[in-house]
Amino acid sequence: LLRPNGGKLVIVHPQGAMHVIGQHQANPVMVSRGLPTANEWIDLIEKFSDWGLSLEHVPADPRSDGDIKDGYLAVFKKT
Repeated sequence: LLRPNGGKLVIVHPQGAMHVIGQHQANPVMVSRGLPTANEWIDLIEKFSDWGLSLEHVPADPRSDGDIKDGYLAVFKKT
């Protein structure tokens, strides 16, 4: 449950999206898929607009320097 008007949902993985993709490739039973990309989040927010979420911080591309340096971070804001 998010607070209305400003509540935040933070999704983080310290080792990054590329690490999760590697885990999925190594053991797809345990890790069923990679982390959602920015475009997947945007599509989901548009599809479920009644959720009232906006993407405040877009996760870095899995193969980018940002993902390697900072890990995976997606921040949503309840509107």
